[in-house]
Amino acid sequence: MTPSEVLEMIRQTRTELLRGADFLQEAELAAERAEDAAQLAFDKVLMQVDGSIPERQAQARAASVEERDAAFIARATYNRVKTKIRALEASLVSLQSELRWLREEGA
Repeated sequence: MTPSEVLEMIRQTRTELLRGADFLQEAELAAERAEDAAQLAFDKVLMQVDGSIPERQAQARAASVEERDAAFIARATYNRVKTKIRALEASLVSLQSELRWLREEGA
């Protein structure tokens, strides 16, 4: 691999990292909103049903399953974006080290 090839890979990785920051913000916001929606759905049902506290909670959990699933998926997406960003950062450090080595070796 030549230094110019490594530089191109560094540029591509940086571009992905810049886009990743936007995706991270969007994913975090979506996760927070989905979790709020799930909690709201749970609370609405909890206040509307009759019975003992455990019965009301069970009914509310059952009625809000779709919202809780959506919140789980949104949180998993957010975590995936964070993991991808960390991997890109590690790749960038590795590529920078490789470029430094290639330049020292005179490739």
